[in-house]
Amino acid sequence: MSKSNDNNLVKKHDELSRKFLTDIGTARDFLRLHLDKDIVAKCDLDTLTIESGSYIEDDLKKFASDIVYKVDLVDNTSCAYVYMLIEHQSRPEKLMPLRILRYQLAILQKHIDENKVEGDLPLVVPMVFYNGKASPYPYATDIKELFADREIIDKLPLGNFGLVDLTIMSNEEILEHGKLALLEMVMKHIHVRDFRNVVRYLYNAVYIAHDNEINKSLFNSFLHYLINARNKDELKPLFEQITNNINEYKGDVMTYAEELRKEGRQEEKQEIARELLKSGVDKSIVARASHLTEQELEQIQNSLN
Repeated sequence: MSKSNDNNLVKKHDELSRKFLTDIGTARDFLRLHLDKDIVAKCDLDTLTIESGSYIEDDLKKFASDIVYKVDLVDNTSCAYVYMLIEHQSRPEKLMPLRILRYQLAILQKHIDENKVEGDLPLVVPMVFYNGKASPYPYATDIKELFADREIIDKLPLGNFGLVDLTIMSNEEILEHGKLALLEMVMKHIHVRDFRNVVRYLYNAVYIAHDNEINKSLFNSFLHYLINARNKDELKPLFEQITNNINEYKGDVMTYAEELRKEGRQEEKQEIARELLKSGVDKSIVARASHLTEQELEQIQNSLN
């Protein structure tokens, strides 16, 4: 068969398939016959409608078309989408399960966007209607079959994720994690209301990380994170414990502590300047009193306007 005749036949496949499968009565019969019986039992096929839009990439549209059916569940808790991919290409695609997964996600995203969904998601049931030359369909329909290690992929179902929930880990458990305890402890407690209650745990994590020869740059990143996340007065007890007990970190902590002091003095100067300017004091007098630059005073002045 010539290429032009082949393309013409593909077009006819599409026209005929869509004509049948967009007829609601025929579509109901098709789904009753070919859908999993447990899924059919969950669906009220009398509510079957056809959704607008296509999910096929432009470069694949000459090989396939698609239809999305929407149906209510019999218990009225939600709905289900049946995604029908009508495959016309004579050469089946090995990565078809991955394509189907992308289409399923696109349908879910559209449902979320249109319905402002924040809770339960609907079912998306994918089906492929195939009439290619190779028989039977020569490739897997299960996406797990695409992965190199099929034993491990059984433990990693798509969409599921491993969870490291610091909020339910005890401090004692975290302190058993070596140098990683420093990251986990500060992340666990960074939002705590009374920071004094967690200083000893943070210090213990610092000590353990040091004992496990943590990279110095990681410790400095920890300090930098703290001074940007918590009030400077809250950090004094922790910094004092570190400088009094871990000589190797003393210089780094004192450097950060000095930066905090400078920052505090700068904030005090800015507050004084702000109050003077609000009271109508001349800017030149404020500059002499606060020792702030003209540019800094200009920024404060603009914030008051």
